[in-house]
Amino acid sequence: MSLKTPLDKATEIANKIAQSPEVKRYWQARQKMEKNVKAQGLFDDLKLKTNTSLILQQRLDVDHPKVMLADLEVQEIERKLQEIPVAMQYKEAQAEINEMLQGVVSLVLSRLSAEVPVELGPRQGCGQGHGGQGCDCGKD
Repeated sequence: MSLKTPLDKATEIANKIAQSPEVKRYWQARQKMEKNVKAQGLFDDLKLKTNTSLILQQRLDVDHPKVMLADLEVQEIERKLQEIPVAMQYKEAQAEINEMLQGVVSLVLSRLSAEVPVELGPRQGCGQGHGGQGCDCGKD
């Protein structure tokens, strides 16, 4: 069996996913989101505050005031988004697609794991290993 056959099958799967009802719902929700400036701004703020929170959590204790404040800010933005129906439709549509894609990847990896050594999760370590891969230095 040549490499072309699995790649052809992967292309077929990608095309089926692209035509799925979940993807259609996503694009419909995204179109609605593009018309809602408030929701777009809140999603931008959420992304920024979430990243800030994650960085602080890596550097400080969980109960540090800066970490707690960042988490409260994230929760407040999420609360505001829950009040906007189109934002929730968009978020749910994104989650459906992510779940579907993660399911496909997980299925392929789990089926292959009996035949070939595969990594089932993200690489661990600092990224300073061979080829930018993780190492065992203990740094994240």
